[in-house]
Amino acid sequence: MARVSPGLTESSLLYKTSCDACGSSDANGVYDDGHTYCHKCEHYGRADGEEEAPPPPAKGKRMAGLIRGAVEAIPSRKLDDRVCEKYSYQVGTFNDKKCHIAPYYDEAGNVVAQKVRLPGKDFTILGDLKKALPLFGQQLCRDGGKMIVVTEGEVDALSVTQAMGLSWPAVSLPNGAGGAKKSISKALGFLESFDKVVLLFDEDEPGREAVEDCAPLFSPGKVFVGKLPLKDANDMVKAGRSKELVDAVWGARKWSPDVLNDIDDDLIDDACEEQGWGLPWPWVTMTKATYGILRGCLYTWGAGTGSGKTTLMRMLMATAMRPDMGEHHDFLPMPAPRPVGTILYEEPLKRTLKNLAGLVMRQRIHVPGVEYDKEEAKRIMRELRPLLKSVALKGARNWDTVKTTIRFLHASEGVEDFVIDPMTALTAGAENERQELDGIMSELAELAEELDITIHLVFHLATPEGKSHEDGGRVQEKHFRGSRAVAFWSHFLMGLERNKQDPDCPTIIRGLKDRPTGDAVGPFIALTYDKDSGHMVEVPMPEGDGKPFKDETDNEL
Repeated sequence: MARVSPGLTESSLLYKTSCDACGSSDANGVYDDGHTYCHKCEHYGRADGEEEAPPPPAKGKRMAGLIRGAVEAIPSRKLDDRVCEKYSYQVGTFNDKKCHIAPYYDEAGNVVAQKVRLPGKDFTILGDLKKALPLFGQQLCRDGGKMIVVTEGEVDALSVTQAMGLSWPAVSLPNGAGGAKKSISKALGFLESFDKVVLLFDEDEPGREAVEDCAPLFSPGKVFVGKLPLKDANDMVKAGRSKELVDAVWGARKWSPDVLNDIDDDLIDDACEEQGWGLPWPWVTMTKATYGILRGCLYTWGAGTGSGKTTLMRMLMATAMRPDMGEHHDFLPMPAPRPVGTILYEEPLKRTLKNLAGLVMRQRIHVPGVEYDKEEAKRIMRELRPLLKSVALKGARNWDTVKTTIRFLHASEGVEDFVIDPMTALTAGAENERQELDGIMSELAELAEELDITIHLVFHLATPEGKSHEDGGRVQEKHFRGSRAVAFWSHFLMGLERNKQDPDCPTIIRGLKDRPTGDAVGPFIALTYDKDSGHMVEVPMPEGDGKPFKDETDNEL
């Protein structure tokens, strides 16, 4: 082992012998320039011709309360005494138990803390780790250089240095993967001074997560990530695979965010496929305007009270379970009946079931005085029972519960259509409703796209300036109560407009946003409530529907 003596003369270890200062039988190293150094008690014996023999400056001062051990090879880790001496990594005893001692230094070269490793992977910290440099082994490195390796544990740093012939700097995290980001942040200025930083963390989930947490902290192109066939660097050394460890360091791949898509030929082929129609809406005009109900989308609906949004949602639910109820589409085949997941905060299940059965029967059986065949109603309810996946409201006001429920219904019951009404119930009582809604909307959009499902969301509207929505006021994006995130994350944003004071006034569906094509924007269908069947049926669009220009195809003068 080459060593720099206090007189700045490089020397090499010849052999080890007994130490007169502490009585050790084999810890006193004799070097080729004549000086001696005990790796147990740190006694220094000067070489012939040396004027004085102060303690090695790299050791600095030692904080009170620390323990002493001996620098020696560690056969169980296959670490030789040279690398242990380089890092002053010692073997000793603590509370009558054999231990490893990893010293931590401050900027002045003083040992201010020790990480003591005990049997059974137990650790304890002696001294004040807060006063130490952020990384183990950092005191050995000058600022700047071609490359530095960062490992999770101290023995891994020693393993890398040993495998690379003691020629390249390696440091480690003081608190493992869990504290990686904090430690790297503190040492960022030091690490950035190197041309290349190799993160060689453990090959387990915490290690991989730590890489993704730490790599973005560095300037672009600085970080490289090493991959190991075994769990960590010391496992490689113990397995006699030091050469592969070195190859992993030199072969580390430049890190890039794990968000970049690979545009391969399969993706190009898929992108060139003709775009198909979605599923039919209950009304042909609406299907043509929006190209059908699309998967992977959020449909967000907003309306004033009494504008027909509840009935419209029931129509969507009923025609999903009974597609024969909708208008005939000569350009689309009738789909098979499909299940619907419902989270209806303002309507008890009994009312939902009765209204859905009435839609199928084309009778308003929920209205007092209407005579109907109860046995037929029961038969229809039993037919709908396996398809109507109604979520119990107890506990469902928590977004995490709702999210888990959606995943469960999709995976176990094959549900691809969901209705949540009203969405604002999910954030009621939150400390910051707007912030809470921001997070929920982004996760809903991700969920719809990930699972390739359709989610209908119903929102209350804020009171507008001027004419109210109940008096036929136009619905705008800013009226959706709660957050701008509602409009931002929705694939489709729909407003229902109706003047309740005019009994003959239909409900107009106005498209406010159509992310897939942009075509379904503006008023595109008028619906009225049929008091015999309970259905919403299409009627001609009234004049003054909000279209900005006169229809120039009208030839009448």
